Amino acid sequence: MPEAPTARWRRRDLLRLGLALPVLAGCSTSPAVAPLPGASGTSGPSLTPGAASPAPGPSVPATATAEQTLSVYAAAVLTGPRRADLSGDQRRLLTFLRDVHADHAMALAGADPTSRPTTATPAPTAEKPDLAKVSLGDALKRLAKQESAQAARHRRAATAATGLAALVAGSLAVAADSYAAALGASDTPSVSAKKARKPAALLSDVAATQQLVAQLHAVVYGYQLAIGKLGYSSSARRRAVAELATARRLLDVQIAFLLGRKADVPAAEPAYAPSSTVRSADDARRLVRGMQARLEPFVGLSLAAAATPEARTQALTLLAGTCRTARSWGAPLQAWPGWPD
Repeated sequence: MPEAPTARWRRRDLLRLGLALPVLAGCSTSPAVAPLPGASGTSGPSLTPGAASPAPGPSVPATATAEQTLSVYAAAVLTGPRRADLSGDQRRLLTFLRDVHADHAMALAGADPTSRPTTATPAPTAEKPDLAKVSLGDALKRLAKQESAQAARHRRAATAATGLAALVAGSLAVAADSYAAALGASDTPSVSAKKARKPAALLSDVAATQQLVAQLHAVVYGYQLAIGKLGYSSSARRRAVAELATARRLLDVQIAFLLGRKADVPAAEPAYAPSSTVRSADDARRLVRGMQARLEPFVGLSLAAAATPEARTQALTLLAGTCRTARSWGAPLQAWPGWPD
């Protein structure tokens, strides 16, 4: 028999096209995952003969130190000699980057990064950069370059890892890419508020794909609803039409995967109930923005469930594209893209 999700979906409520994020297949708790090994610390002081050697203390992973370096850099720009030149939007963005990178650093330094802990011993540290002779524009460009480099490191880690460790690295890769883009954008994007963390489930690739298919059915329906309210000759409508075609192609690919595995394919509901009535173009834009943002955790499930490096690369590419699409419709920057927070 094909493997099925751990709980039955209420497909009519999958998005509710506003769209409330559903409980992810009974995933109320995070599965137990073995802690990631850390590098050994330096040996302790010499002991008298016959005495037991003390256990080496834990060291801070390089990825955690790199995240803390980004946090300290953002803080240095905020408080540095060019702070008076910062706009309100730039200040909000840098404050967000300072806080989320510190949060990422602590999670990566913890005993089990897949649980995204908020404390770690020892805590990661980094030196404050000297920005005395650096213009604000150059300081922001340097930070954006560092974000891009960090994204590349996390992408490599995501394709090499498995399970929730791949989701941690993939989420941080997508996040850093989005932060680099935000630092160079002419219109600074909004940022999300701090959210309570929710665990992600570790499903089989079949079960994760079934979840994604059920969600994509609702996305297709939502796009059709939104397109009817967008101006016929508007760029927003043209973009929505193109994105609907992309969603349909993605749905076909996922269904083909399930059929190839002889697994059940979730059927679309005849209709889905929006959380609010879509009467105007503004309502339609909010609908699309919400759908894409709420699609991200389902793509994250697929990344965690991917069984091969190639499948993880495809899922990571899809997660990055979904996040970019959501932001293009006005969704805020996220601390942990792809997680059900």
